[in-house]
Amino acid sequence: MGDLEKKRSKEEEVAATERGEEQKLPYPKSVFFIVGNEFCERFSYYGMKAILSIYLKKKLHFTEDKATVIYHTFSMFCYFTPIFGAMIADQLLGKFKTIVYISIIYVLGHLLKTLAAIPTLGIPPVEFSLIGLALIAIGTGGIKPCVSAFGGDQFKLPEQARQLQTFFSIFYFSINAGSLISTVLTPAIREDVECFGDDTCYSLAFGIPAILMLVATVIIIMGKPLYKMKPPQGNILTRVFGSISYAVKKKIDGVPADHWMDLAKDRYEPQLVEDVKCVLRVLVLYLPLPVWWALFDQTGSRWTFQATRMNGVVGDAGTIKPDQMQVINPLLILFLLPLFDKVLYPAFAKFNMLQKPLQRMTAGGILTAASFFISGFLELEMMKTYAKIPAVGFSEIHFMNNIPCHVSLQLSNGTGLVQEEAIDKLENMVLRNLEPGKYSLDMEVSSTCLPAILTKRTEQVEVMTHDKEVTAVFLGVDGGAVLPTVLDGHDDPEKDDGANGRIKVVYDMGKLEKSTNLTLKSDKSYSFDLQPNGVYGSNYSKIDTGLYDIMMDDAKLGNITIDQGGVYSLIVARDPETNIHRSLTHTLTTPNSIHILWLFPQYFVITVGEIMFSVTGLEFSYSQAPDSMKSVLQAAWLLTVAFGNIIVIIVAEAKAFNDQASEFFMFACLMLVDMGIFMLLAWRYTPRFVGSRDIPMKNGVANTNFKNDTEM
Repeated sequence: MGDLEKKRSKEEEVAATERGEEQKLPYPKSVFFIVGNEFCERFSYYGMKAILSIYLKKKLHFTEDKATVIYHTFSMFCYFTPIFGAMIADQLLGKFKTIVYISIIYVLGHLLKTLAAIPTLGIPPVEFSLIGLALIAIGTGGIKPCVSAFGGDQFKLPEQARQLQTFFSIFYFSINAGSLISTVLTPAIREDVECFGDDTCYSLAFGIPAILMLVATVIIIMGKPLYKMKPPQGNILTRVFGSISYAVKKKIDGVPADHWMDLAKDRYEPQLVEDVKCVLRVLVLYLPLPVWWALFDQTGSRWTFQATRMNGVVGDAGTIKPDQMQVINPLLILFLLPLFDKVLYPAFAKFNMLQKPLQRMTAGGILTAASFFISGFLELEMMKTYAKIPAVGFSEIHFMNNIPCHVSLQLSNGTGLVQEEAIDKLENMVLRNLEPGKYSLDMEVSSTCLPAILTKRTEQVEVMTHDKEVTAVFLGVDGGAVLPTVLDGHDDPEKDDGANGRIKVVYDMGKLEKSTNLTLKSDKSYSFDLQPNGVYGSNYSKIDTGLYDIMMDDAKLGNITIDQGGVYSLIVARDPETNIHRSLTHTLTTPNSIHILWLFPQYFVITVGEIMFSVTGLEFSYSQAPDSMKSVLQAAWLLTVAFGNIIVIIVAEAKAFNDQASEFFMFACLMLVDMGIFMLLAWRYTPRFVGSRDIPMKNGVANTNFKNDTEM
């Protein structure tokens, strides 16, 4: 009787399976190891990438153009390598071994990147950083097509179709959770933590993602006893490329055919050839996609550099770090995707607008162009507050007046008088666009200036200026005579790349027997040793924003306010009238006056453009491809990202623009031209009939900002 019941139960299960009914199978515990792995890996990748562009400029001392090139070269390889990762998994090792082996390379890359950021080790930081980035690109790209697919292998279909859908929802959440947390956390660590004698801690900011990637590798290995392993089954990409190359060769040889791909039917099965035809029609629409990615991926490079030149102070809440602004995009994605799906698209549909996917993509591309017009106009306003750096072939002189009188200045060289200026009492002034070389400086004060003190009202000093440098000259009094002093070194008007100001102490302590301590006191204190017997200038120090008391030993000299992006000369010297030490603040570079939240409009517009262009485009291309060709389109989509980054590299290397605003406007116009081409291609495109086995086009939610993480 028991055997009969078992047999009947088995027959009912088979019949239910044949009807496509889902069976109540236990949820595979193995997928939780896969989800944990994905969370840690995305944390490590986006945490490292969030601070990469600023690290390249600030710590490795690359120019913004060179840092942009390196950043986008890294991004390009991150989207080339998935093709090879998929081939290795499908043809050689299988998904699990591919994930584990490539993850080890991934961890090694993070390790090299972290070690390169530790200044006390003495290893070459540039070389180790670039090698580390190369290994990370191999790692993240190599496992990208494997992890989500490996998770899908753990489910039995069709019995667990709903459970599989739940898995991908959890998987998508883990991607966004890891990415969001790290994009907020690592910029705060690199800016607010001090280590190894430095006022930042990039080593810890890179080290935490490295640890998370190591944890990700350990997690995926721990779940091995629970996994369902599928052996390598071959990769469709090789057959697609093979059929195309074979047909092209025969076409070149002059073999006639109604369609050139039909020439491959004598070697490849006819259904494969017909599927390739469908894919090729979609790939024609992919031609304009790289330009869109060229604009979108600059949110982590050019837009981040733009944020470094803005004011991030948010009252008592603290300061928004420039690289933290990247988190706006994923936050908006999570809010706007369901809004578009449930509200906006249906509302537009009532007016017969944005109903077709290619219409949405065109609108999204135009909005993306608009975001770069916005960033360009914002840049024009910000340029008014930028540091004025001497160009090649020019030099500058920064005068700091410690005399409570109007001072006349004459600058001469071998050819005669070059420039004549006047500087107000206790003010500073910069003479710009001077040819580098030797000058004679004559200073003079009027007879009404300190009549009871000054006995000599004119003085001359030789000033040597250097190419692309700012020479500092202190105008003071020594006894009864005016005295101009040329300071050693040079002034640096460059703003801090983070959320701070920069300060240099220029001091004249007079004839003292020992050095004096100067302290800027607030929630955080900064100390300077002031040497006696002469006029000196300290090195520049990065100072947190805020109001500070200026303390010389136990005496308070005054206050100074440090604003984000400001570059200051703090003058500490005796007042010629009272002979008592006091402080003056001279601003060399204007602080960032435009608030960082003015970046929100361009982030909002480009995020809306992403939803309409990227999400819709991916879903549309999937709906237009046969089931057997989905992975081919995934590979092609990743390659459009890679080629988009190549466009940015070419533009940055060309250095065709004198300012960033012009480059933003160029990209915006390029995007509009690109959308014109796309509209033409869309008008010529004939949609493919979507069968019952294909993925239909809908307003569904896809993984967008952290693009292509679950696509393969």
